[in-house]
Amino acid sequence: MRLIKERTERYESFHKSLQYFTKNSEAKGDLKLLSFEGHKNNLNQMEKYSFFVQSLSAFQKKIQHVQGLAEIHLLTQEFVKRILQSKEVEIFLFTDSNRNLVPLNKNANPTHINSVNKALKDGILEWIFESRKPTIIPDLNAYTINGSKLNQMMFPIYDSKSGYGVLSLYTSASKVSDDSLENNSIQIILGIIVPTIISLRQKHSINKLYQELQVYQSKVQNDFDVNTIGNMAEGLLEELGEPLQVILSLSEMIENDYPKIDKEITDSIKKQVSKVSELTNRLTKFAGLNKPKAQSSQSCNLNKIVKEFRNVINATLQNLGIDCELDLEDNIPPILSNPSEIKQILTSVFSLLKASSQKGGAFIIQTKYIKERIVLSVFTTEQIEGLADNDSKINVTVKLINELMKKNEGTTEFNSLPLKGTIIHLLFPLKRKLAV
Repeated sequence: MRLIKERTERYESFHKSLQYFTKNSEAKGDLKLLSFEGHKNNLNQMEKYSFFVQSLSAFQKKIQHVQGLAEIHLLTQEFVKRILQSKEVEIFLFTDSNRNLVPLNKNANPTHINSVNKALKDGILEWIFESRKPTIIPDLNAYTINGSKLNQMMFPIYDSKSGYGVLSLYTSASKVSDDSLENNSIQIILGIIVPTIISLRQKHSINKLYQELQVYQSKVQNDFDVNTIGNMAEGLLEELGEPLQVILSLSEMIENDYPKIDKEITDSIKKQVSKVSELTNRLTKFAGLNKPKAQSSQSCNLNKIVKEFRNVINATLQNLGIDCELDLEDNIPPILSNPSEIKQILTSVFSLLKASSQKGGAFIIQTKYIKERIVLSVFTTEQIEGLADNDSKINVTVKLINELMKKNEGTTEFNSLPLKGTIIHLLFPLKRKLAV
């Protein structure tokens, strides 16, 4: 008997199944040596991209928590120097007139500032904004026979479609291609920082406008009563002055023309005129006394007042064993009020907290800007007993707080429950009504 195998499957040899081969191999036969050069290049490229992605992610997270333009400058400078070897990195923004460029860094090199503004006057920046590409300007002061040691590189910054400023840096690089990883990374960070810069500048402008508005509003409110009383007094004095003078003149004429008339009559007339003159003097003094002094409204930085109040009560807090933490929002707009009234409100609130707090207790004072209002909140884990009841002592303090807040056109909210503690909200409006 003979067994015949009919299956004729074929398999490639092992070395033919490999993916990577060298172009010129010195190995004999069909077997070729493997090359991992491509693997190394791909690995280096992936590491480079990973580095840039991580740097961009860290940069974006830091930008979200900046509080000022100086921080944006420092973060941008740090990022750019990591991807491009640079001596100086500066962000320049146009002024309102678009005639000059001003650096975010107040300590920027004057030579750097002059070179950027010279490029603006010479029309170089206009061409940069039209091309929308980074441009290199050789630094002639550092130019040698072998070439430029230092170049000035400018990246245009845009607000929507118009030019907003430039990112200028002194670098040893002689070229940065449009599709390079460095250029794309810088364009990305410019897209991140521009909205933040615009937001911070607008916030600063709004705060400045609020402060100016409140200064004028304060002047109107403080001068209104004085002007009203002054005008009334002036009118009365004018009306009374002439008749008094006429009466005195006539009484003297009567004494001279009619010597036989009893002198007691003219003396009585003069005495009555003297009384009226005294009344007018008293009215003048009354107008001076009603001129507002200490109770004048002005632009107030609520955070500053809270910090000052915290320093004042610090010794009392230590004696009572109570902690006080501050959670104050940065760059909140000022309010129009009287600093002494705000301190009186804080003192009244503190008296409520002190009466209910125990040793080892704590409370938090917080400020926030919410919808055209500044909210000053106080949180404590202790319940203030009697706040919701008809406790006469507590009600007097609460009534005082409410009256002072009404005087500032604000409102108060009290909430005190067992196991939940107490929350007190003081809401100050940014816009005040004019007294008319």
